[in-house]
Amino acid sequence: MQFDIDFISAETHTPEYLMHKYWARKPHNVINECISKLTPPNGVVLDPFCGSGVTLRESSIIGRKCYGFDINPSAFLITKVLINPPTALEFESTIEPLLDSLYKKYSYLYTTRDGKKIKYLSHRIAIRCDCGKTITQKDCGDNKSVCPYCGRKVHFNLESMVSTKVFSIVVEGDKNYEPSPDEIDAQEQSSSFIDGNIDTKKYNFSFPCNRRILAFDGIKTSSFFTNRNFTILCALADCFNKIENEKIRDAALLLLTGSVAQCSRLIAHRNNLSTGGPAWSVPGFWVPQEHLETNPFIHLAARKNKFIKALKSLNANPAKVTPEVFLGNSLELLENKFKDLKADLIFLDPPYGDSVPYTEFSNIWNSFLGAIPNSNNDISVSDRIDKNESWKNYELQLNFFMSQFSKHLNKDGKMLITFNNNDLKAWTSLISSLQNNSFVCKKVFYQIPAVISSKAQMSPSSSYISDIYSVYIHDNSARPSKDLSPLIHHLRKVASARRGKLSKTVLDREFIVAWLKNNIDCKLLENKNQLITSLFDLNSDSFYELKHDLLIECSDLHSFVDSEVRAQCKKGPIGLFDCYKQIANNCLDAGTIDFSEFKNMLNNFIVDNGLILGCLSE
Repeated sequence: MQFDIDFISAETHTPEYLMHKYWARKPHNVINECISKLTPPNGVVLDPFCGSGVTLRESSIIGRKCYGFDINPSAFLITKVLINPPTALEFESTIEPLLDSLYKKYSYLYTTRDGKKIKYLSHRIAIRCDCGKTITQKDCGDNKSVCPYCGRKVHFNLESMVSTKVFSIVVEGDKNYEPSPDEIDAQEQSSSFIDGNIDTKKYNFSFPCNRRILAFDGIKTSSFFTNRNFTILCALADCFNKIENEKIRDAALLLLTGSVAQCSRLIAHRNNLSTGGPAWSVPGFWVPQEHLETNPFIHLAARKNKFIKALKSLNANPAKVTPEVFLGNSLELLENKFKDLKADLIFLDPPYGDSVPYTEFSNIWNSFLGAIPNSNNDISVSDRIDKNESWKNYELQLNFFMSQFSKHLNKDGKMLITFNNNDLKAWTSLISSLQNNSFVCKKVFYQIPAVISSKAQMSPSSSYISDIYSVYIHDNSARPSKDLSPLIHHLRKVASARRGKLSKTVLDREFIVAWLKNNIDCKLLENKNQLITSLFDLNSDSFYELKHDLLIECSDLHSFVDSEVRAQCKKGPIGLFDCYKQIANNCLDAGTIDFSEFKNMLNNFIVDNGLILGCLSE
């Protein structure tokens, strides 16, 4: 068996993986290399939580047959387009006339009275205080959470919103445009437009209540849009659903769902719109008290150009073997339709405990597909039900899945798992499900992220948590180890290489890496805090400091980094993150170096704007 996977430098996503946002998308080159090394030629790969389809795409282009399952309609659609795309020409020739037709019908709604095309409008949330006054946050002056009329505490959020007030308009071709009060009033009225000929109800769904992601009781798809915007997006969905060619129809709907969040109230008004507004991010369904309403035609046109580029990339590198994707519950599919399926590799990227409730987050996309799935079929831990019960269900479901997977691996088959969570409850659930079903870890490596933003690179405390990859075989004779000495030795070595000090991020990661690598009994995980306390003291800087008598002799990571960076600087300035990736690959014996600790080891170097320019002294 080959398990020679130690470090793979992740590459940024290529155009085909940028067609649509999706949570926790894996670096395509890492997946490609893992599949190549862990499967035989013409092997079979199974991905039971296929998400955005990276595994299916990468398997197919290296000649592996791959099957993917997912309960999320958005994931199913993304994957379908990725593995069976139309040509760029047929897509564009079909979609352009449809967009033109709808633009002619509705463009006047985003046109000022003097004929300027509106790009964005900015709205302020208006609420009604218990005293009966309707106010915006601007009315509150310096005390932004107190009603200026009665002194009551108020909240400017989507749940309290009764209306919005337009306060800014950005148009094409005129950076100095200043809308008149009459234009502001006209656009405020226009934002309430409803086309009675469009059945918006079939795209307007109630969302499960989940306070953790700010989904309150009564929230619906339409809550995130002005009437004007929602009407146009529903009209687009109607139009695209009538396309006869399935491949083009799927791509058109993917174009739409990939655009709706950016057209919604979820985008904050920032920087006076000089940046065009940021994208929707993961924390939840947060509607900022000052937010954008985007002209959907402008956004779709921009995204369509990215789509064309992606389709060209897909068709330039076609699949060698046709993968298959199915919408549905993986357990049911494996127990019935695929009961005889045997795989050489099961790629498992399960929900990470309560990190992201995938289907709930996807409901804003799924609404425009007319298909909101039952969230109870998602094993993610969610606040929509009692948290303790949700965690119990998560562990129970993982056990069911592992039991099923053990039946679907070939004799020499392997399972590759990616996981990303610092919550010990999530790791305990995963490890117990593996050990309960006789899976034995043969390889572990930590995958550093493919890219870190320039802003985060300059932050002294930025610490990105990426995925831990682990490879398993199924062995009914295996028993988990109760020997903690390899774990203790690893932690002592990792800390000693760092002159005795570890951040919590590094400590938590290296603890889990060593635990997996040594197949230690998950029942002992409950002793983690006592074990850490026996080895480390928590100092005033919130670093874990190895007790002095536990230090062991080993290579000094600080000196190694200093030497390596000096050698690289002799060739000229080097990118901070590029330098980090190169060095991280060469010091794995001391535990993967974190980006934040790498930066803290550069005191002897001139660092500016994401570049290491040289040494302060020789």
